[in-house]
Amino acid sequence: MRGVSAERAAQNQRLTDKLALKNTLLSHIHDLTSLLTEAPDLEQVFHEILDRAMAALHFDRAVIMLLSEDGAKLKCQCVKGFTPEGERHARGTPLSIEHHDCYETRVIQSGIPLFIQNAADDPHATALDRAINQIHIRQGQERMSLIYVPLKHKGKIMGFIGADRYRTRVEITQDEIEALVIFANQASIVIENARLYNKLNEKQVLLEGVIKCSVDGIVISDIMGNILHFNPRAQEILGISEDEARKILAQELSDLDDNERTRLYNVFKRQEHISHYERTYLRNDGKRLVLNLSCFAIVDADQKTLGVVTEVTDVTEKKRMDDYLVRVEKFAALGHVASVIAHEIRNPLSGIATTVQNLEMEYEEDSPQKKDLQSIIAEVDRLEKMLREILDLAKPLQLQMEDIDVMDLLSSTIALLNKEAVKRKITIRKDFDRRAVSINADPQRLRQVFLNLTLNAIDAIGEQGEIVISATTVQNHPDQNKRIVINFKDNGVGIPVNHLNKIFDPFFTTKKVGTGLGLAVSHRIVQDHNGMIEVESNEKRGTNFRITLPVA
Repeated sequence: MRGVSAERAAQNQRLTDKLALKNTLLSHIHDLTSLLTEAPDLEQVFHEILDRAMAALHFDRAVIMLLSEDGAKLKCQCVKGFTPEGERHARGTPLSIEHHDCYETRVIQSGIPLFIQNAADDPHATALDRAINQIHIRQGQERMSLIYVPLKHKGKIMGFIGADRYRTRVEITQDEIEALVIFANQASIVIENARLYNKLNEKQVLLEGVIKCSVDGIVISDIMGNILHFNPRAQEILGISEDEARKILAQELSDLDDNERTRLYNVFKRQEHISHYERTYLRNDGKRLVLNLSCFAIVDADQKTLGVVTEVTDVTEKKRMDDYLVRVEKFAALGHVASVIAHEIRNPLSGIATTVQNLEMEYEEDSPQKKDLQSIIAEVDRLEKMLREILDLAKPLQLQMEDIDVMDLLSSTIALLNKEAVKRKITIRKDFDRRAVSINADPQRLRQVFLNLTLNAIDAIGEQGEIVISATTVQNHPDQNKRIVINFKDNGVGIPVNHLNKIFDPFFTTKKVGTGLGLAVSHRIVQDHNGMIEVESNEKRGTNFRITLPVA
């Protein structure tokens, strides 16, 4: 009876120990599982796994080794309980699955737990196993019973957890092996989750780096239009900070008409792609830009729209240069045609003038016929003047170039027109440095341009207003020569948008009087000075003519 009681007590103790082990294991697995809801660092995950495995199963040492992505090598990821020298050896050269025959590679090849009861006299130990064991003996950590449990995720082997009790030298039981297998299964899930998170985080960092360094503006918004990313280039182009952008919706960045709202809606709902859509944009600082926009939807695996990416390219300068070149080519073509027509008209016109003058001399001063003929002569003279201007426009200008102070030339031009401006209650304000800025130019031709632009500004205002003439030197790049930018800005009636592209065309005018050649001639003069003339205007708010010339 005593023997039976003792055996029953021992059995109860084993059940109690097994239950305690199970409860301890479940507690550590629960704590380990909490890492799935976090975004931990992979190194932190390895340490947590080994700490909990050693605490739950009372191991003295533990190691995690993982396979490389190609499955060819095993590399140590984390160790616990090793001496510094032992850790150095463990973290040394990775083990080759093909060339290194040892416990560590065999557990990977077999895919099942490997238990060595006594490493010192294991008949299956290879030469490499014995060599590794000798290293541990020299470090005073001779291995006794060892356990290696593979780490698997969805049937694929990732690596293993290895552990021993070199210090206590307590044998590892079958229950503890089974417990470690259960623990390893959960650890595999946590490791894979952390690896995926790390990869995702790396991709996100890479993507954010690409977005941040993009030469184009990148705006990423969700389906409600909330801005999620607003890269530095977008901030620079649109003139607002990321913090400011996040307070508004993407569709509020610019005023959209009904057609544009429909196109944006189609990007969201129909996942259409808007490519290279050109539109003007007025920044908060008043600067008007021409932007090239491309939009496409971000979709998930189920083709559900998650948001929209908008690529913003500032094409203002390119557009300005393209328009300028088109204008120059059109100007040259029109000038050539005009010169041919002028030559064909000039000779008959001279004959008409001579005939009419002869007829006019035959009538008395107060006769109606004489007055009619004098009106014809006046119109012929006007046409002659226009023909001379056309021919001057078509043929190369004979420039008398010299170094001049452009500020002096501007000041003297303003002085010539001050009387007319005062008469109309118009203020002409100078906004430039009095420091001399030397340019190589024909002063008379350039004065002609300045006079024409100032007179146009006076006419645009009519009565009461202000003209601001500013001048400043700029250097957009260290390798470029300095240039002077001169602005003639008025607060007059402005120019209709549909007239802006024609404003420098020969014979185009909105005035009741005039030939429409003033701005065409001005354009030609500036062009022949290797400069550029441009116009910006808002109806009812005014116009600004900008001249850019190279500094001597």
